[in-house]
Amino acid sequence: MPATAQPKVSIAIPLYNCESHIRETLESVLAQTFRDFELLVIDDHSTDHSAEIVQSLEDSRIRYILNPKRLGFFGNWNRCLEEMRGTYCKLLPHDDPLEPTCLEKQVNVLDENPEVELVHCARRIIDPKGNVLTLRKQHESEGIKESNASLRRIVRSGTNPIGEPASVMFRQETKDRIQGFSDADMYSIDVEYWSRLLAEGKRYYIDQILCSFRVWPNSASVRLFGSQSRSMRTFFKKLQSSYPDVIRPFDVWTGSMKSLFLEIARGGFYLFMKLKNR
Repeated sequence: MPATAQPKVSIAIPLYNCESHIRETLESVLAQTFRDFELLVIDDHSTDHSAEIVQSLEDSRIRYILNPKRLGFFGNWNRCLEEMRGTYCKLLPHDDPLEPTCLEKQVNVLDENPEVELVHCARRIIDPKGNVLTLRKQHESEGIKESNASLRRIVRSGTNPIGEPASVMFRQETKDRIQGFSDADMYSIDVEYWSRLLAEGKRYYIDQILCSFRVWPNSASVRLFGSQSRSMRTFFKKLQSSYPDVIRPFDVWTGSMKSLFLEIARGGFYLFMKLKNR
């Protein structure tokens, strides 16, 4: 694909020191049944062999970009947004593989439903070796969901029911209308962005496993244990302040209590994972 042509989809990977899994992630994108995409790899000055692995793959759709200087976690995620040129966009963490039909199915949803701002799917939770730890499916039917109901669902869930970045695809034109990822909090960074996309329109849930989210004993999610519930409570209150006619104080209370319970449950899960990977 010529560099000047606009791809249908932009997949952007914020890369930093992931030599153990970046090849698997890249190959999962190159194996997609949907072919009209660009694959951006935004390297935040990795110090391992990640860059060599990326550059060893010969495919004209891969565009490797080395940041002029270290931007850090938040800065690199936003650099990914800036570089995306496709009609539709997906931010893909450097260790999260896609299923072969992920792009095809999500593109079809956005093509056929112009009122939908983002599409998301069910996913696997895997460990560093790729073993399946659990599945995450929403307790709702597949299809279009209204914006206000989706915002309430986020708060009442106590967590991030939309999913991690690998599970989501959104429209470039909407991305260009709203601000980028907020640097206010690492734990809620993705769901906070999804909530602003949802304020612009509807979502579509695909009730199929189309990607995987890898959890490490020392990953950011695990390191943030103990502050997750507090992060979500702060986010829920901010959302209620922004949309008082949609989200009520009782919704915030419900979500806060659930987030506390989920954090306790997560602690047991993290302990199991650390013991399993010793």
